[in-house]
Amino acid sequence: MRVISFRNTALFKRGAAFSAAALAAVVMAPSLAGEPGRENFVANLASLAMLGVFCIYVLAKTHVHLLADEVTDAGEHLRVQRGRTVMAVPLADISAVTVASGAGMHRIVLHLVAPSPLGQRIEFLPQAGLWSNPPAIERAAAALAQRSLQARGARGGHRASGRAPPG
Repeated sequence: MRVISFRNTALFKRGAAFSAAALAAVVMAPSLAGEPGRENFVANLASLAMLGVFCIYVLAKTHVHLLADEVTDAGEHLRVQRGRTVMAVPLADISAVTVASGAGMHRIVLHLVAPSPLGQRIEFLPQAGLWSNPPAIERAAAALAQRSLQARGARGGHRASGRAPPG
């Protein structure tokens, strides 16, 4: 078994949440401290609302909250953990593997044949050594897709994909 995702994803996600909370505290601190010239609580609340909208926009673009904390390759299946949810995803249950990029982050996306407790898609950050090498990320995703295709073929891929066998 080997970890194929960024090992510190959980820490990265906590850091993103902590950064948003710290920005909110910086915006509201002058109002709460009663600093001269900053008594207008409503103006600071409006600034906080704009900051909140910005944070939601960034969250929607980066999908940080959807990232798996750890993905481990165990041969015939992938062990995926997000929060307290841990599950085994058989390679045959992966219909496609793609690379998504947004906000300067490259993610590997596993598209599942059927919904799982983690959803229809599982996204994870590749290992840190690949971050600055998009072609290597593409090769890693292609290798995983090839293994998935072989596993579906060995199991009877037509049944797994929901399509009838030809003929």
